[in-house]
Amino acid sequence: MQRYKYNSTLRNNFLIGIEAARELMIEVGLEEGFTSNNTIIISQFIDQMLNQLEEITSTN
Repeated sequence: MQRYKYNSTLRNNFLIGIEAARELMIEVGLEEGFTSNNTIIISQFIDQMLNQLEEITSTN
């Protein structure tokens, strides 16, 4: 039971972080272009977070 609560909280925190990074990526993309280095870095960070979220979800 405790592990489920931990995974659920961790999953929710990842989702919040992913959404915040996604909003930032869109903002930077609109300002600098969607192929700018900063936009790509943020996109790669989101990909990493999504991969970690998948690991957390699959262990649940």
